[in-house]
Amino acid sequence: MEKCFFKKMDTKKMIDILSQKATIGFYFHIPFCPHICPYCDFIKTSKFTKKDIIEYFNELKIQLKFFIDNIPEYHNKHITVYFGGGTPGLFEASYYKELFDILNSFFYIEEATLETNPLTNLERRFEDYLNVGFNRITLGAQSLCSNALKILGRKHTPENILNNIKWAKNAGFKNIQVDLIYGLKNGVRTISVKDEIESLYEAGSSGISAYALTIEKRTLFAKTDFANDDIAVQEYYEILSKCKSIGFQQHETSNFSSLDTKHNNIYWYGMPYIGIGTGSHGLLPSTKEYPYGIRYKIGEESEASYAPGNDKLIFSDKNERMKNFSIHYETPRSKQDYISEMIFTLLRTPNGIPLDWLKLYSGNNDILNILLNNSKINRAIHEGKILFSERSISLSPEEKIRGDSWVADFISLI
Repeated sequence: MEKCFFKKMDTKKMIDILSQKATIGFYFHIPFCPHICPYCDFIKTSKFTKKDIIEYFNELKIQLKFFIDNIPEYHNKHITVYFGGGTPGLFEASYYKELFDILNSFFYIEEATLETNPLTNLERRFEDYLNVGFNRITLGAQSLCSNALKILGRKHTPENILNNIKWAKNAGFKNIQVDLIYGLKNGVRTISVKDEIESLYEAGSSGISAYALTIEKRTLFAKTDFANDDIAVQEYYEILSKCKSIGFQQHETSNFSSLDTKHNNIYWYGMPYIGIGTGSHGLLPSTKEYPYGIRYKIGEESEASYAPGNDKLIFSDKNERMKNFSIHYETPRSKQDYISEMIFTLLRTPNGIPLDWLKLYSGNNDILNILLNNSKINRAIHEGKILFSERSISLSPEEKIRGDSWVADFISLI
């Protein structure tokens, strides 16, 4: 099938403002965990054997080769790679070598990220991860507050987190991103989130990913009240202030770092990405037939998979196991789907929505006046909540926490 980009929907135009060469990403889902956290809504399992792991990684290689064969226009180009979970850091670097060998034979890897857990990381592994091809580590810390860690079901300690950062830094990693959860109800976090960020920064972290606690139906937290919206807003402002003071730039609503976040940019700026492994999602590149691309997911989900705390994946039977690797394509995206998704992600970035892009895809040269003449948007501009320039329209850092509501307003006018 002939490949093309619709109306010069070439991703280079969208990422001219970014300092990266990669215009497609690969995401590998590693669903294995040492235990299940009560807030986690991802596809995962803590019930597995060595045989399960080996067979799973073998299936990853098969699926990787399938997708590589179907994107020849990206061969010999730059890519980003991300191993998420689950807990990819449970395993030795040798598990990832063959996957890197395959990728390196077709692409230039610009950034490769491994998600890790402070509880299960080993000091000696960090150098091995670097040598096999990873150049970015994310650490699932969630908090430096012992009480918050206990409530969140995390089994590591604040000392484990700080030691992990030191180990990664000593091994040669410069890009060390730490996950934090904020928005816990009053009394859970006994030290301020600003102090936590300061400690992470002093230890050597290059950035944080800050996520407000969200209570999801298929988690053990489903019937709890541990999240608090008012505290989430207050702590979000504290995160903004602290990150700015120490030089962590805001790359997206939840992402703050002194370094580039190249794989994340693939998602935020609407570029295609290849999801591999059960529970992963992907967005295939545009084609002449499907100019806005097609989304897909890997694996089948049953009603049981939505039960609170469920962590069952089937590996024992070959036919059942293959269901975890079946590809399920969604209806091809329409132009409106594309516009809506892009507005959602672009408003999360500091660069916002490029006006040239907005005129092109709305098909309306007067779209800017329509937006500026809207009373709610006009008022927000005067209040500094919406930032308007000759090139773009964006949300202020403080307003990004309310970004979802603005997305609906923008879409209704386009």
